[in-house]
Amino acid sequence: MKLLKLLILFSVFFASACQTLNNSIPVKTVHNEERKDAPKQQDKNPKTYSISFVGDVIIHERLRTREEKHKEGYKVIWSELQKYFDWSDLSYANLEGPVAPDLGKPSGFPQFNFPERILPSLKEAGIDVVSTANNHALDKGAKGIRSTIKHLKKHNISHTGTISSTQVLDQEKETWWHISKLKDKKIAWISCTEMTNGIKDKEGLVLYCFKDIEKVKAAIKALKAKKDISAIILLPHWGEEEEYEIADYRKRWAHIMLNLGASAVVGSHPHVVQKIESYTTTDGRPTIIAYSLGNFISNQFWLWTKTSMLLLLKFKEDGASDQLIVDDLKYVPLWMNRTIEKDGTAKYRLLPIFNFKKVPHDASEIWVQQLGNEKRLKEPAEVEQFFQ
Repeated sequence: MKLLKLLILFSVFFASACQTLNNSIPVKTVHNEERKDAPKQQDKNPKTYSISFVGDVIIHERLRTREEKHKEGYKVIWSELQKYFDWSDLSYANLEGPVAPDLGKPSGFPQFNFPERILPSLKEAGIDVVSTANNHALDKGAKGIRSTIKHLKKHNISHTGTISSTQVLDQEKETWWHISKLKDKKIAWISCTEMTNGIKDKEGLVLYCFKDIEKVKAAIKALKAKKDISAIILLPHWGEEEEYEIADYRKRWAHIMLNLGASAVVGSHPHVVQKIESYTTTDGRPTIIAYSLGNFISNQFWLWTKTSMLLLLKFKEDGASDQLIVDDLKYVPLWMNRTIEKDGTAKYRLLPIFNFKKVPHDASEIWVQQLGNEKRLKEPAEVEQFFQ
């Protein structure tokens, strides 16, 4: 009996000592060095990669007037989305116009010249790559393209779809594509446009999706041959403005490029959201086509042009190769809220919409009809979970 009591007392003492020791050990705090405030990784697998995509950046005159008067910074417009950019490994937007302060004052539609201050705002937001191949690429001519490239470099924002001259292309000092570091991987971006509003590209500075189809195909093949490139994202600026229908020839074009080796096709130009297609390539890879993301920021105030999305793609390593394949796709509905202030300026705030009761019924119908509910993130917690 005495021995039993001694054993019990020893057990109690040992358990108490272990608890004291555990309480004295500090908990290690892990910080995300690439993005701030990232959600904790529940899955310790480092082989997943997330990219966020938004649509057209269009600095119409009313947006510029508001900024010139209030000096809020363009970043305030999308501040509700900032955490999602922070959590993404890479983020992309379509820059729908030149930034050429050395060619005159900023101007609005129909021939844009965006104010330079939009670039540091995009950079501060975490936008890593922009497309410069679109229908407004030549609004300030060849000089405007060169000025835009110069100012993007100044603000350390990567671009794809335009070059400064064919000479530097021939010398391999520039390429039609851009290669980004994605954690321990490299991915390539290729942007192209269907047209440039009838302005002739006399110096050959813009990549065209259909007129230059052989160039696009050659670019994909060249990148596919590089063993250190893990994924290729194609960014066509195409389609009909404010139309939901997708022409068959554009679908065929996307399928050709995916079968050649592209990993995803993410489009812009229509200023409305269009359907997302899942496509399995001839070599068995799962890929996606997001035909149109809609607008990111603009003064297009019709209900259908105020309705857009944040597209989230997650990639994973293919077990049979070192390549990345699409593992998951989700979207967050976005609504551009515009209010006219007492001073006559228009205040813009881009809002993630989780509760459809907060927007007109017709807006929610657009998201459901075009994008469905299966891939929609319905709660802020679901967005955070996507990045875990």
